[in-house]
Amino acid sequence: MKRLLKTVLVLCSMIMSCLTSCAFAKDDDAPRKITIGLIATTTAEDTQKRWQPVIDDFARYTKMEVRTVVSANYNEILAGLKSNTIQVAWLSSKIALEAVEDGQSTVFAQMVKKDGSRGYNSVLITLFASPIKSFEDILANKGVYSFYDGDKSSTSGYLVPAYYAFAKNKVEPERLFKNITVGNHKKNLQAVIAGQVDVATNNTEELDRLKKESPAQLSKLRVIWTSPLIPNDPLLYRKDLPAATKTRIEDFFVTYGKPKNPAGQPDVLQNILDLSGFQHSTDAQLKPIADLTMFGLLRNNMYDSKLSTVQKQKAFEDITARFGKLSMALEMARIR
Repeated sequence: MKRLLKTVLVLCSMIMSCLTSCAFAKDDDAPRKITIGLIATTTAEDTQKRWQPVIDDFARYTKMEVRTVVSANYNEILAGLKSNTIQVAWLSSKIALEAVEDGQSTVFAQMVKKDGSRGYNSVLITLFASPIKSFEDILANKGVYSFYDGDKSSTSGYLVPAYYAFAKNKVEPERLFKNITVGNHKKNLQAVIAGQVDVATNNTEELDRLKKESPAQLSKLRVIWTSPLIPNDPLLYRKDLPAATKTRIEDFFVTYGKPKNPAGQPDVLQNILDLSGFQHSTDAQLKPIADLTMFGLLRNNMYDSKLSTVQKQKAFEDITARFGKLSMALEMARIR
């Protein structure tokens, strides 16, 4: 009996040792370092400053060494996410769609504004003192005004106005304005305020920030066109991160600034696009952006004078097949 008991104890000890070893192995699988990519809607320095308190809290919460990559070139953040030099990222919806389509990354959270809204609007702005009082004034004066467009990677700066402002009115910016310059949200604001351009794209997030930080400058602007609601930007992570790490990342962001995670201060969040926090989300939030992107590609294909009729038909079939597959995947994400 004593020999049997001794054998049982030895076996139990071996099992416990094995379980402990497995647990440590699992811990060893967790990354010790992680890189977060942030798109700079103003400047890289300004974005880094606004996000730094969140990054510091994230490092403490996850117990990981955190590095950040901040860039006004949205494709740089996308490339980092695809190559695994970046594991977590804030992206515009348009670029997030490319990351999701690649199959290596997925949306896990969405920004929530201070007022609780899940979206914002693209706008066209001009000087308040300008003779332009409405978008119709531009349509009635083709070739008269100059235009600052957004980068083609920008959802609110380019994609949304390209569809809702121009395509819906059956006009192309190249034929509407006397000249076009590509900028970004900050450059566009500055160009209009300085009187360097007649019309520019922007969004309500940047105007809200300007209202808070420089109301005198905001008073110099006039909004002449506003888009339908655009879903707030997503946060993504790579799918190949360990499950426990993904859970910890999600928990940090969706509880940040809430009683469960008091580290997040309201003023820190408000300083980042006037946020109240983040909420759980999925790839499904990108469905409206997928529809807009498909439209843009089909439109470009239609007006491409370099393509033959046969080539245009082939491109049409490729685009519709691609986005049919993508739309189905996004719809599946909605019901999961």
